Amino acid sequence: MTLPTLDLAAAPRVAFWPRFGAALIDFLLIGFINVFLFSEMRSFWLLFAAYHFAMWAWKGTTLGGSVLGLRVIRLDGRALDWQTSLVRLLGSVVSLIPLGLGFMWASWDEQVQSWHDRVAGTVVVKSPRGVTLV
Repeated sequence: MTLPTLDLAAAPRVAFWPRFGAALIDFLLIGFINVFLFSEMRSFWLLFAAYHFAMWAWKGTTLGGSVLGLRVIRLDGRALDWQTSLVRLLGSVVSLIPLGLGFMWASWDEQVQSWHDRVAGTVVVKSPRGVTLV
């Protein structure tokens, strides 16, 4: 069963810690793949960024997000496309620069958005049980 983006807009928004858990799963997955294929830190960050960009544009979530039932949706109700994924990815760099403050911002933001969510017009929601994410 899949739900349209507008139905997901009514789902509960997700703050920092579940997002961190999903990112940790993704970090470990990409770290393992990087060690197996490249064994170089520079390639890790490129692979990590490409993975997030592709997964957000394709499925609106990553494997870590899928495990925890998280999905990125647009606030305007349209499908998450590659342009929005790119803006969100570039905004993530800005969120990371001040010691990750932009990521933690979702914990106390009224709209439960991190800085890169605000820039991209997105929000992370908890998908209802039974909704296929990947």
